Amino acid sequence: MKSFWQIIGLVLIINWAAAQDGEFADAAPVDEKTPLAATPTKRLAPNAPARVVELPATTVPPDDWEGYNRPFTVAGYVAPAPPDLIQALRWSPYVDEQGRRGRIGALILRSQGAKALRVHFSGGRWHPAVQLRVFDPIGGYAFPAVFPMWDAQGNWWTTIIFGDQIGLEFFVPNHVEDPDIPDVTAIAYHFADFEGTPHDFEPASGCPLNDVSCFPEWRNGAARSVCLQAFIDHTGSVVGLCSGNALNRNPQDFAPIVMSARHCHGSPESVTSIAFVWGYFTPTCNGTPPNPNSLPRSHGAIMLKQHPTSDWTLLGCYEPLGAGYYVGWDASFLPNGSSVVAISHPGAADGRFMRIAFAEKIGEAPCGTITHTWLIRWVNSVVRPGSSGSALLDSNARVRGTASCITTCIIQAPYCCPPDPNSLGLYGRLDIAFPIVRWYLSNMANPTFVNRAASGDPDNLGDTERGTAANPFNTFSEGVFCVPTAGTVRIAPGNYNEPIRLWRRMRLEPNGAGLVRIGAP
Repeated sequence: MKSFWQIIGLVLIINWAAAQDGEFADAAPVDEKTPLAATPTKRLAPNAPARVVELPATTVPPDDWEGYNRPFTVAGYVAPAPPDLIQALRWSPYVDEQGRRGRIGALILRSQGAKALRVHFSGGRWHPAVQLRVFDPIGGYAFPAVFPMWDAQGNWWTTIIFGDQIGLEFFVPNHVEDPDIPDVTAIAYHFADFEGTPHDFEPASGCPLNDVSCFPEWRNGAARSVCLQAFIDHTGSVVGLCSGNALNRNPQDFAPIVMSARHCHGSPESVTSIAFVWGYFTPTCNGTPPNPNSLPRSHGAIMLKQHPTSDWTLLGCYEPLGAGYYVGWDASFLPNGSSVVAISHPGAADGRFMRIAFAEKIGEAPCGTITHTWLIRWVNSVVRPGSSGSALLDSNARVRGTASCITTCIIQAPYCCPPDPNSLGLYGRLDIAFPIVRWYLSNMANPTFVNRAASGDPDNLGDTERGTAANPFNTFSEGVFCVPTAGTVRIAPGNYNEPIRLWRRMRLEPNGAGLVRIGAP
């Protein structure tokens, strides 16, 4: 059963604070009123029997595998699922906490050698009364799929479960005769994750990586804005890993805006599949990292803006973020000699948990087609593949760039470690990308205008979509991510068949005579 909204009047009337001037925003810890991504819970019926299905073993592809030719860190591949997996669900009677009677169907998929697994559904949406929990069969952690963001073709990727098993638990109330659960059509097999990938250039004499928890001022601040991003590329066949940060706005409103690198997410298809994992750092300096299945998750995003020559991508997340901190930014030129800091999820032999490196900005340099980057020299540790998309921070903990290129010196063994003067890195420049991405970060349009008939920015590369009356967004989703919290979205009549979940306060108005339909074909 498909649902849609009809907007014929005023909805959610809330006051809005005036914006401040300036091309920067300071970092801010999340307050107790900000919605956060859900932390894992438990299965509805952990003792209900589950049918176990053995998947093909996860293998490391040969060196000539075409999938390695991606610009991001490659950690896995996608293969067709065995047929009739939903028919293999093992059903048991169940009564939930509200006293509703129904049945539980559980399935565990196991692949020998897998570092992580994800499941792809295709062909439609299940009945809205049906509940799904994606769970870790070993640790017992479960993630409710409260609002799966199906695309227009009825496709959806579950969250990632780290380890060699992934569980699916469906609850179907008795009043639902036909749950209409679509097919499982593909599996994402991670052949590497915790310890990096076979192509992560990890010589034994490589530079040591600093545990961010050994630097409390950073661990308790900017590190809480960092996320690990697991995604499926635009071809639907390659699994990637990158990093990113939750960005603050001016005025501050904790909108779900995340920065990353364009070479990680150059297409709308890849961003819809992102699983954002938050807070993957050790509890103490050089301590044991947590089970990543115990950490908060956010799922799915849309591409808001991208800037090719600076390698920037700005994402709008469908769900609340699990960030405890939104990092600030500064769109001015970064002077030579500036001290800078990088916090990310690099691939490493002892784990992909969060690390920190320190550097000095020494100039500007191109990196292939990415022509606008800051050139930095590492003074303490380095970054590695998997760090792509994470922020370069100045001494005020403001973003100045996004991790873009690993230099030849670092790639070739042994690493050029500090104090080697050739230990360099390249970060895409925010000051260059800002004229494109600014419409979501600074003095956002309020009211924000949406008109499906507008031409828009092809591939989200331009600045003719600003959310203003003269330059409206052509999708409802873009307007939702631009509008300040408790601001107003004015929508031209028409049909907006877009997956979206509204959880921030905002006012929705029709802009003209006619019906606005959201979420209907």
